[in-house]
Amino acid sequence: MLAGSFVLTPATALRYERHDKKVQQMSTEEELGFRERGKEGARKVWDINEEYYRLAAKDLDDWENKRVK
Repeated sequence: MLAGSFVLTPATALRYERHDKKVQQMSTEEELGFRERGKEGARKVWDINEEYYRLAAKDLDDWENKRVK
């Protein structure tokens, strides 16, 4: 039991160190790029009521089964 804690502690530390290497701080150039793109191609805010009415308007009785290859 005691030996397990000595093995797992460095292994867990290594896991978190690898994760920290993947996550990086965003540079100012990248941040400005996202802000500019956000103004041009701003995503529409998702509304559950609009989605409900959009799906309710579809004709679900007349559909065709399509195979994906």
